[in-house]
Amino acid sequence: MTVKDQLIQEIDEAPEFLLEEVLNFFLFLKLRLSQRAKSGDAPEAPQPGKMPAFLQKTQEISQQISREEWATVPNDLSKNLDHYLYGAPKAES
Repeated sequence: MTVKDQLIQEIDEAPEFLLEEVLNFFLFLKLRLSQRAKSGDAPEAPQPGKMPAFLQKTQEISQQISREEWATVPNDLSKNLDHYLYGAPKAES
C-alpha cells in the first residue's frame, strides 16, 4: 500500500473536525514550501519510504488511542478547544 493509499484510508475513517485540522495544516505547509521555493531556500526532498521523525511520533501516539476513544472526542473540538480545556464560552458555529 502506498503512502497515498494509506492517507486516503485514514481520511475515510477520520472525524470531520480532524479533517479540518489536517487540511489547514496541509495548506499551511504547501504555502510555506512555495514561499521557500521562491526564495531559493527549499528543503531537500525526503527519502522515499522514510517518514520524518515528528510524523513517526504522531503516528505512534495516535495508534495508542482506540477507535472508541476517538469517538468520544467532540466534533467541535478544534473550534472550542478553550471551552473544553478551560470552560470558556463556546464559539458560535
